[in-house]
Amino acid sequence: MTDITTTAPVALGEGTMVLPAAPVVTDRRAGFSGELDRARNELAAAQRTIAERDEVIAARNLTIEALRTEQITDGGDYRLTEFWERAGRIADHASFCEEYDRMAEAMNGPRRERDFDVTLRITVEWTTGRRAVDGETAGGDALDDFDVTEIAEEARMGALTVIETEVYDTEES
Repeated sequence: MTDITTTAPVALGEGTMVLPAAPVVTDRRAGFSGELDRARNELAAAQRTIAERDEVIAARNLTIEALRTEQITDGGDYRLTEFWERAGRIADHASFCEEYDRMAEAMNGPRRERDFDVTLRITVEWTTGRRAVDGETAGGDALDDFDVTEIAEEARMGALTVIETEVYDTEES
C-alpha cells in the first residue's frame, strides 16, 4: 500500500495530508446463514398453521352447507326455534291457539305456555284452643270463630301441617 501525499495550493497552505486507513472487511455470511435458516423455519411453520386453519374452515363450511340443505324431519329441530316463536305469537294474536297447539303437538314442536286459573284443595291440620263443656261444643265454637288469618299466621310460622293436596280445577284464563 502506498501513502498518498498531496500538496495543496498556496492559498490553503502547504503540507502533507494523510487519509485514514481503509476499513477491514469481515465475512458475515455465516451469521446471515443462521438467520436465513431461522426465517425459513418460521415461514414453514406459518404455512403449516395456515394449512391447518384452512382445513378447519373447510370442515366448518361443509357443516354449514349440510345444515343449510339438510331436510328437517322433526318439529323439535333447533333450526325451527324462531319459526315456532313467531307462529305462537301469531296464534295468540289471531285466536288460532287450538290450531297451533294441535299442530305443535303433532309435529313435536314446543307447546306454548298459557295462563291458567288453578283451584287447589288443601287439607290441613290446624289446632286451636277453645273453652267449652264438652268436645262437640268446643268443635262447634272453633268452626263458628274460624278466621283464615289465624291459619295464615300459622303457615307463616311453619306450624301448619299439610295433610293432603289435590288440583281441584284448572281453567284457562
